[in-house]
Amino acid sequence: MDSSSRSVPTRLQQSFSLRQRIVPRAGQSIQLLQMSHLELADAIQQELDENPLLEAEEREPEFQEDSEGNGDTFNDEDWDESERAEWLKEQLQAAKADNQAADVGELDRLDPNESIEGEIEWDDRLDHLDFQAHTAEGENASMLENRARPQSLTECLTEQLELSNCSAVEAQIASVIFETLDEDGFIAFSDVELLREVNEIVECTEELLEDVLALVQDFAPLGVCARDLRECLMIQTRASNEDPAVKSAAMRILRDYFAQLASVSSDDLSDIPELDSDSLQQALAFITGLNPRPASCFSEAVVEFIEPEARIVKVAGNWEIEQRENDLPNLKISAWYEQYRDSVRHVSQSKEAEKVTQDRKYLQNQHARAKLFLSSLRFRQLNVMKVIAEIVKKQQAFFEHGPGAMRPLILADVADEIGLHASTVSRLTTRKYIETPHGILELKYFFSNRVGNQVGSEHSGVAIRSVVKELIHQEDPKHPLSDQKISLLLREKNIEISRRTVTKYREAMSIPASRERLQVA
Repeated sequence: MDSSSRSVPTRLQQSFSLRQRIVPRAGQSIQLLQMSHLELADAIQQELDENPLLEAEEREPEFQEDSEGNGDTFNDEDWDESERAEWLKEQLQAAKADNQAADVGELDRLDPNESIEGEIEWDDRLDHLDFQAHTAEGENASMLENRARPQSLTECLTEQLELSNCSAVEAQIASVIFETLDEDGFIAFSDVELLREVNEIVECTEELLEDVLALVQDFAPLGVCARDLRECLMIQTRASNEDPAVKSAAMRILRDYFAQLASVSSDDLSDIPELDSDSLQQALAFITGLNPRPASCFSEAVVEFIEPEARIVKVAGNWEIEQRENDLPNLKISAWYEQYRDSVRHVSQSKEAEKVTQDRKYLQNQHARAKLFLSSLRFRQLNVMKVIAEIVKKQQAFFEHGPGAMRPLILADVADEIGLHASTVSRLTTRKYIETPHGILELKYFFSNRVGNQVGSEHSGVAIRSVVKELIHQEDPKHPLSDQKISLLLREKNIEISRRTVTKYREAMSIPASRERLQVA
């Protein structure tokens, strides 16, 4: 038999793949849930600009008689059908095809008043999976992802390293050093640990490591890559343009008397040979002006303007919620869309029939998109207020007496009450704020784990931090409280936490340790 006539064998082969499938309504809803109040206002305005079928209900007439008395006003009732058709034609010509929704058939069946929690909860159950969304360029782009990312400390140091004349081996050693820096710019390892870390990447001796350290410690900002605060201040002093006499005195204090300098008492510094009182004061003033945290300028904290969702006020003895209503427009679908659909429903076959079909399809897309946006927006606004109402209900003591009276509260408690998934409540409480008598606070602030292992003696972490702060505020500055002593005092208040937990809470409030709080008369 000729080989060309042989049939190619066929086989059945089964393969599995995991793909993300989030319906458009759930994707849009999740985006709105994660937005702050200001971002939501921007999103609403963008949707108004892009969708010709969405319009805002005017609280006041947009056009009034001008100051010259011309009487030019705008009234929707003044439009006849021909003017409406002409305006619609202009809108269609200006619109772009990339504004169309991805799935018209599904979206056009949406009811803007129906719940969309089911789709969001399905997405919540997929949160632990690592998906990569394959969307069109610019489609469903999150405004949070489009923020400009500030340069990190490692990137800044790497750029300076590339401009230096170091060898490839030295560059590898420097890269390892950069990876060991903490948020202040200090090396977080001891000399032995650092040398061990470097040798796992490239062979290095102590002398070579010291040479590379000397190189990178000259990089900006001055003081980074130091092994401790003393070395950091000495690096800045050595590179400064201060008067040589002041520099010499400062270097001597930092080198030989740093312990006395850190003890807050200057009495031990008065006996330094060859330093009179004036020289000592000038050197101390210079050291005080140095930067103990050289990498603080690379903090990734983003300055964000805050706009609260609501205000909590006391009326007739009850805490009530005042919702902000004037800064967000009330959206609706334009009434002329139904009139347009009726007018083109019985279009006869003609040379313009194809154009009418295209226009109708575009408007169907925009109508589905408008209903999706309204449904997602209403879901967000309704459930944010539900969460706030539950917080007010469960944290009455906080609003009356402050943080010290905060009750333990977890997301699941509120989720069960309002019938939402816990992760949905998490999205609803992130970067949403309310104005209270105790300041403008994020909704996340009111949630904290229960501390304590006995039923009835559980406390909120927020309340415990408040008590710790109050104890430190009332302490004797000459005999500050140690973390162990604070732990014992808390036990007297029926708050059972360990010394390590006290240390964690104190550091979270940026309160220094007792030896640093010591004030010598």
